[in-house]
This record gives sequence, C-alpha cells and structure tokens, in this order.
Amino acid sequence: MKKLLFSIGLYLTFASAFCNDITFVNSDNTKYTKNSIYCDGNVIIVHCGRIISADKISYNRNKQVITSTGNVIIKDEKQNTYFMDSLCVSKNFKTGNAKNIKIIMQDKSRLAATECTINAGKFELKNVIYSPCYECTELGELTWQIKSYSVIFDPEEDTTYESAEFDLFGTALLYAPYFSHASSNIKKKSGFLPPRLGLSSKSGFGVCPQYLYLISDSQELILKPIITSKIGNVGWVYYGFRFPHGEFNVDTSITDTRSIDNEVGNDDYEKKSIQKIRSSGYRGHIFSKLRYEINNTWRCSSDINLASDRYYLKKFPFMRNTDRALESNAKLEGFDGDNYTLVKTAMFQAEPSQCVPRVLPVIERNYSSDFFYGTFHLDSSFMHLDFNNHRSSQKAMSNASWNKKILLPMGNIFDIACILSVSGLRVSEKEKSTYDSSLSVIPQINCFWQWPLIISSKELDTIFTPIFGMIIASNKKHKNVFEEPFCEINDVNLFEGNRFFASYNIDSGKRMCYGAKLAGYKDGESLYRFIIGRSTELSTISDKLEATGLKHKHSNIVTSADVFLLDELTLTANGSFSTHRKKWLKIETGLCFSNGIFDFDLMF
Repeated sequence: MKKLLFSIGLYLTFASAFCNDITFVNSDNTKYTKNSIYCDGNVIIVHCGRIISADKISYNRNKQVITSTGNVIIKDEKQNTYFMDSLCVSKNFKTGNAKNIKIIMQDKSRLAATECTINAGKFELKNVIYSPCYECTELGELTWQIKSYSVIFDPEEDTTYESAEFDLFGTALLYAPYFSHASSNIKKKSGFLPPRLGLSSKSGFGVCPQYLYLISDSQELILKPIITSKIGNVGWVYYGFRFPHGEFNVDTSITDTRSIDNEVGNDDYEKKSIQKIRSSGYRGHIFSKLRYEINNTWRCSSDINLASDRYYLKKFPFMRNTDRALESNAKLEGFDGDNYTLVKTAMFQAEPSQCVPRVLPVIERNYSSDFFYGTFHLDSSFMHLDFNNHRSSQKAMSNASWNKKILLPMGNIFDIACILSVSGLRVSEKEKSTYDSSLSVIPQINCFWQWPLIISSKELDTIFTPIFGMIIASNKKHKNVFEEPFCEINDVNLFEGNRFFASYNIDSGKRMCYGAKLAGYKDGESLYRFIIGRSTELSTISDKLEATGLKHKHSNIVTSADVFLLDELTLTANGSFSTHRKKWLKIETGLCFSNGIFDFDLMF
C-alpha cells in the first residue's frame, strides 16, 4: 500500500510539473535535482506509448536523454519487445545506443545483436542472428536462422542484411551479400517479390519477375509476366480484393500462339486441337474465386477455372497444373452446430468433353443429434449429372446411422453402429449402356472391440491395443457410375466399418478385421505409433482389384509406423503385404517436417 501511495504521489508531483509526456509508474528510490531525475529499483515508466522497465533509469531534461541500465525491457506501441543490458536514447527515441539487444517482434520472430546504434529511428545492429522460429528444438538449436555482421532494422519499413548467411539446423546452406525483407510490423508493402527462374528443353530459359502493388489496404495487384527464350512471353496478372465478410480474386494470363508453332501432334485428335489453337490466335487462362459470409450460418462461394486449351497450363514454366479437369462451381453452404447443408452446381473443362458431366446440382444435408444414449446421424444427398452424349443420371442417397460407445469392465471398449443405406439411381440415355436404373437398400451392423493395455515404467509408457471388428451387411446387387471402382484396405480404414471415402457408399457383404495398435509415450509426448492388421471376407468374394486387398478371402496385411524423432520431425512408413503372392505390393517411407510455418514431406 505504501509503495502504491508513493507511486501515485510521484506521478502527481513530477508527471505534469516536470516530465510532460513521461509518466512514472513505479520506483523504489527516486532522487530529484534541478535538471535531472534519478530512479533506482524496479523502475517502470510510460513514455509516448512505450512501457520501459529497468533497474535504474535517469532522465536529463537539458539534453532530453533517457539512460537505463540493468535488465532493460521496452515494449513499444507496435507490440515489439526489446531486451538489453543498457540503453541511452533521446526522448523521442530517434537516436541513441544499446548493448546486447534482443528483440521479440509482434509475430514472435526474434533478432539478437551485440551492438545497437539508433539513428533516425532505425536500429543499426552488429553481429546479428534473426529467426522466425520462436520455439527451439530439445537441443536448444533454432530450426533455421539468418546470421549477418551488419543489419539495419527499421520497424516502419524493412530489415536489411549485409553478408547474410542462411542456416538450417546449425548448418550454413546459402550466402547472400545483400538481403532484405519487410519488417514484421508491416503487413504489406508494394515492391518486388522474389523472381522465379526455370529451364527446360522445350521452353528454354524462363524468368518470372513479380511486382506487388498495393492499391489500398484491401486491394492488391501482382504483375508477374513470363519471359522465355523459345516459346514467347506471357502477360500474367493477379488481382485480390477483400471486403467486409468476403473476398474476391482473379488470376489471368494471355499470350499468342508462338508456343505451339513447332507442335505437330501424335494423332488426329491432337492435330485438330493444335489447329484450333492456331486459328484462335491466342492462348490464356482465367481463375477467379469469390467468398462471402452471409451470416453466422450461411456462406456462398464461386470458382471459375478456365483455360484456352488443355496443354496451356503445362506448357509454360511456373504455371504447372496437373489436374486432369478444371472445375468451375457455385456453392451455398450452411453450418448449424454439427449439422451441414450444401447446394452446389459445377461444370468441368476436360478432354474428351463428352465424358465429363455437368453437375446440376448436388444437394447434401448432414444432421446429427443425441438419441437413445447414443448419437444419431442422417446424411442425405441428391445429385444430377448431365452428359454431352445424351445421357443424364439422377441419384438420391440417404444414410441413417446410430452408434454407441460402451466402456466395459477392465477397460474394454465396445463400439456398435447400426446403419441403413438407401440409394436410388435413374439413368436416361439415347443408347443403351451398362448403367441401369436401380434401387438399393443395405442395412449394416458394425461391432468393434478394443482393449487398451498400459505398460508403465520410469522411462517409457507403452499402450498395446488389440482390436477386433465385425461388419455385417447384405450383398449389393447393383453397381453404377457412382460406385468407387478402387478403394483399398489400408491403415486408415482397416478398423472402420466403411472403406469408402464417400459417406453415401458403405461396405456390402460380411467381413471381419483384426489387428493391434502399439504406441509409446515419454513424459506425455508421443515417441512412436505402430499399426498392423488385416481383413477377412465372410461372404462371397466379388470381382475386385488386386490392390484393394479384397480380391481374395483374406486381404493384404497392412502396416503403418510413425516415429517422432523431434517435435517437428516424423519418420513415417506404411505397407501392404500380399500373403497370396508372398510379396509386398506397396511400401512407402518418408520424412515429414512441420513447425507451423514451414511444411516439408519427403516420401519414397
């Protein structure tokens, strides 16, 4: 209480009478002279939006200089935090110097230097380390960082480096004599973006300079022309606009037909396509996206993705698009708790066009609620497809399910699910094909048992979980265009009642699955995870692909393993072994790295 009264008295005495815009919040000891004030012990002052704390702070009124020593901490109006051993700075913070400065910026990136000179509000730093990785590894080593002898840090503009060295896990990978980036306080700024370079035998050398022009706080324009040595140049531009509750952007390009002058075509179809491109006189693309939040429940969106021809996006460097079809769509979506509603229409640009349908429309509704000590789900959808070869299809689907998780004595867990899938297909076509109108009603019961067994020790906690499941359903009599022709048993769906991705398709027939999971933990953190199991068909074997693992009575043995080397680095592997062919049909291994900012996967 005495300290509080002293602080209030100090503020009333000196803040208005002597220090003008400097407010003293706290100080253990204060000494006042004619032109100076000295504060010692747990000093905290507020000055021009900055909060300054230190062991000792003095202010010279004649020179208008603030001197701080011992555990100096400053938090500015931009939410940057500065730590230093000592500081001598002018009252307006435009000039001064500091020793052993460390800066934590508002985006959690960090910068440290041994020496600092403040000149016109800019920090001239020596012997600098910068990194956006604010979490260190267990070894105390930053994931990646930039080292530089001299850096100019301008909170209002750029951070500029001289003789910059880029390190990854403590190993130098790249050197640049000069490098700069916008400071973390700057959300956006007009200027050149890193150029993109490419080289290929068909397009020659290619370069794509990029310039970002900020029209306003909510609008941006990116000019990114492509210049090549063999196939001509491309005018390419991006425009983005953000408005209340939504955003709109468009990405478009245009060029002449020089890029296809040397093309001949391997067959009649390709020759006709090339001739059609030449006669048009241009090539290009347009991608646009619109998003708008109507209210807390509903949102709408629209995507337009069109190209002059199917070769264009793969012809030029930096415009790679591997999608076999470009989709343009319009959607209306509703979110109400766990419930979801979708109305969508879509069109596709692909070759050959007669095989690509127009979706007019798709309507989906997903509903869930608590019911009879369990959870009830109702997934319904309607789809209309229109083809160019005088064929159309309509399908209505409904999937009702009830599931309950039961905890049995000694930690046994029993899951039961009852499902009723109803689907109807109507096909209208000029010429008869293999697709017929049909009605399918499939009831299904899924029962899964698992028993987590915990083995604890001082060094490691291990959880071993044997799993057994039974899926019982009637055999499906009809197959149609909506049926997935390939969906393998793998480590993701092995212990699930449905191996299909789509919710409206469920497994038919009878099968059981069995296997186990093994997981290791240390101090509550995962060390490894392993899964092994297989599925056995109990009903008549249907005509399925070998890779599905269901061509024979017993599926392939599927395995999956994850080893967490570090918090951010994971070694992963999965495979599928065929006991019928006595060989591995699939083995995938890789490294996955993710720190929330940078993601990298290397798979074999």
